[in-house]
Amino acid sequence: MQLQTKLLKRTSGAEEKFQHFLPTGLRELVRTTRIVGGRQMLQLLRAYRVGWQGIISGYYTTRTMQALFNVGFFDEMQRAGRVDAAAFADQHDLDPYILERLAESLYALRILDKAGSAYVLDDKGKVLVDVAHGWFDSAYGYEDLFHALEGMLRKEQQYGSDVNRRAPNIARGTGNMEKLIYFPLAIDMIDALGARHVLDLGCGDAIFLRELCAQRAHVTGYGLDIAADTIAEGQAAVREAGLSARIHLFVEDVTRVEQLPAPLEQIEVATIFFVLHELLYQGFETAVDFLKSYRSHFPGVPLIVFEAVKPSTETMRKRPGMAVHYFLQHELSQQRPVSQAEWRQLFRAAGFDSVEERYLDFARTAIFTLS
Repeated sequence: MQLQTKLLKRTSGAEEKFQHFLPTGLRELVRTTRIVGGRQMLQLLRAYRVGWQGIISGYYTTRTMQALFNVGFFDEMQRAGRVDAAAFADQHDLDPYILERLAESLYALRILDKAGSAYVLDDKGKVLVDVAHGWFDSAYGYEDLFHALEGMLRKEQQYGSDVNRRAPNIARGTGNMEKLIYFPLAIDMIDALGARHVLDLGCGDAIFLRELCAQRAHVTGYGLDIAADTIAEGQAAVREAGLSARIHLFVEDVTRVEQLPAPLEQIEVATIFFVLHELLYQGFETAVDFLKSYRSHFPGVPLIVFEAVKPSTETMRKRPGMAVHYFLQHELSQQRPVSQAEWRQLFRAAGFDSVEERYLDFARTAIFTLS
């Protein structure tokens, strides 16, 4: 027993001498690990990487970015190249202490950098602001839904009455995302058809029509959306872009095509971006009736449909990507994305003789041309 005690003291003394040569931070880590236990420290490290870095920190960063987007902080940064936090807070009647703390956190995450006393975008920040802005807008549009998850789960709140999406933010966000890839594809297809009069069903704030008409001076665009506030935003944006003479927007229910304004009789092609899955939630027959009404009212006029294609759960597990949260937010808010086979079934039921399909596997999106 006495020998064992002497060996333990000698070992402890050797460890103390060894730790003396370690940097302070590492020395404290070694000492803490000896007390807490290596196994528990490894579990904590894994939980930190998976839980905090992988999931929770993204929530805080997302909310911080959304707040700064919404008060115009990043717009000013794009315009002027740099933003003095104190001056910006004073100009926009914001709390300077809170603004500085938010900016500091993004500086620490290398989303912002500093130029003297002002903040500028770091390389990572430029990608987030210049390219990913639409994702932040869209996530903000669904924010109330996810804050109400527990209430909805407990049947204390119901989507559509107690909880709703922020339609203008979603329209703006999805439009800004779609213009990076889907709008160029649609414009290319419209060019191939030689169309000069284009109808966009469920047009939101008319971002597609603005992109189309800005790039194609010979095109006149028409847009329909049921959300009056979103159409109002679109009309303001159309005026600002100087396109009022060539873009005409209407507050209409796209399921009631037979009641559309007379000028739409001259359209040569129509587009519909990610709207049919909303109609499908109301029932298969509702979506079929809409498509039949379109085919009846615009015989021979091609309808270009962009839609998400829902993969199986096992497929998403193998390659999750954005699909997991995209389909979750849609299915919790009275929308129903479906598989390729179900989309084809819908178009056949609506009586379309010709269905051309292009599947973008990398984006889990299909482009259907119906005629």
